Amino acid sequence: MGNTSSKATNQRKPSHKQKKTAKDHQPARKATERSIEGRTYHAVEGSQYLLPKDNQEIDRQHEQHFLTKELLGCNIMADAFKKLDFQHGGLQILDMCCGAGTWLCETSLDYPSCQFVGVDMSNVWPEVIRPANLEFTNVNVLKGLPFPDKSFDFVQLRFVSLAFKNNEWAFVLSEVRRVLQDGGIFQFDRLCASRGLDPAAGAKLDMMLNDHGLKILQSEYREVPLGWGGPIGQGFMNVFSAEVQGLAPWLKRSSNMEDEQLISVLRRALRGMIDSKAYMGLYAFLAQKPEDD
Repeated sequence: MGNTSSKATNQRKPSHKQKKTAKDHQPARKATERSIEGRTYHAVEGSQYLLPKDNQEIDRQHEQHFLTKELLGCNIMADAFKKLDFQHGGLQILDMCCGAGTWLCETSLDYPSCQFVGVDMSNVWPEVIRPANLEFTNVNVLKGLPFPDKSFDFVQLRFVSLAFKNNEWAFVLSEVRRVLQDGGIFQFDRLCASRGLDPAAGAKLDMMLNDHGLKILQSEYREVPLGWGGPIGQGFMNVFSAEVQGLAPWLKRSSNMEDEQLISVLRRALRGMIDSKAYMGLYAFLAQKPEDD
């Protein structure tokens, strides 16, 4: 599907003015990525997202997806099926900040009558081999979603704790609400804290969704051990460690440490999390836009 759209773009004929000036006056393209200490990062202006966009990061995202699925027991929360017909409904489904597209590749195969779209500012998704009912678009969510109002029946947003500043969430959720059909469903997962939990974190997320006119249908909470408590804890420690490794160049700059010193500090910190039985809280919400909006 991505190849079809790319062909269509290549075949579009430029205007007469473009023919005369494109070769000599085409503006220079801004770099979309940069290499720092052997890792590849995005170079999108205005975004605070600091994790890489390379094969190591793709592997981390895959593992995070499957661990989260194991914890929640599903890719789509149960109450969504009471409101939408995923088997035969021909639904339009959007995954915002989709990353490597692991969730999309699974669910698009599970529900072939639905059409799936993934958007992200970093194109780390499958370029060639993917289900026929799945397409990806390069989008910076903070610039707005390139879809008309009420385009989607189901929208998902997950694993974005490092993606948005506090003052950007209002715009992000307003875009979710805008592109949802009346009665559409929003699925939102978020990991919070790493040492001890904010007892009000769930209520804050609940209020944030309610403030944007999204009624909570279902909420789930799981404690996620880091490096202890069995395979899930070990798996999430692997994910967390890989995340820290991805942030290492920025941590090095802000701390003014040499490589060996930073590695030593990070190792002690990760060891301390295991010894102190640190954990994160996974909050999952299913919310609905009013049917008569």
